[in-house]
Amino acid sequence: MPKNLIVDTNLLLLWIIGSIDNGAHIRSSNRLKKFNYKDFQIVNTIIGTYDTLSITPYIATEISNLIDLNGYVKEQVFVRFQILLKDITAVKVIDTDIRADISGENFLNFGLTDNSLITLINDYFILTDDDKLCFILYSVNFDNVLQYKLVKNLSSNM
Repeated sequence: MPKNLIVDTNLLLLWIIGSIDNGAHIRSSNRLKKFNYKDFQIVNTIIGTYDTLSITPYIATEISNLIDLNGYVKEQVFVRFQILLKDITAVKVIDTDIRADISGENFLNFGLTDNSLITLINDYFILTDDDKLCFILYSVNFDNVLQYKLVKNLSSNM
């Protein structure tokens, strides 16, 4: 059975921006101030251990809206993101059902993107730095959650 990975918004944004100019622009993004090039390398290594990188349209939309760089760098990030999404061998876009993704009580607490991840956790591994989301993901399928702060601590101890 293939190992499919979804990388949540912040970490996927880090991976995309970090891939430009050896991570020189990571700290230029207001969204990524807590990350550095080492974080990019960790995320890159994790992605490389999975058979498929998957993305929901909701995460893609959030990424597009959160690219807060300017000029040439912004253009390079959007080009990299565009190439990634066009490459069907690099990324699998998950079919979503917005009506299903707004169902249930979790939608009221987590919103559309995170609620969709809650429904996908049984079929995908999910890498996220969102501790609040991790709590509910663990309760649904503990084995498929990759909580970034734990993964980062494990990688720094190796």
